[in-house]
Amino acid sequence: MIENDFPVLRAAVSKSVIGRSMTWLATGVTAAAADAAVTRWIRAVRSIVNVNTEAVVRMGGIAVAIAAVAAWALSQFIPPYVATAIPGAAFLAVAVLSAMAAMRPASVAEQWQSSRVRRLMT
Repeated sequence: MIENDFPVLRAAVSKSVIGRSMTWLATGVTAAAADAAVTRWIRAVRSIVNVNTEAVVRMGGIAVAIAAVAAWALSQFIPPYVATAIPGAAFLAVAVLSAMAAMRPASVAEQWQSSRVRRLMT
């Protein structure tokens, strides 16, 4: 399909209330995304590249531990017949392992240099 396959339809839609509303909405969403706090936060997170490996391991360990504990806590409120099949102990085990990595980031960062996972990712 070529961009100008239907010039009459394109002109009619762009003059209609729906066409003008969609243009207004798309312009507003684009402007909001450029100025949103979330996009500024995402740009700030990208600056983590300049942080040393130990700090990244510590931040990641803390984030994963908090997420695992939050997932476990929220799963307590879900009825058993709609809950996931992941046992609560698995969430807590992930939280403990992540906390351990956050407490000893130097050891994890040292082993990461020779890790097979690292070689697979790069």
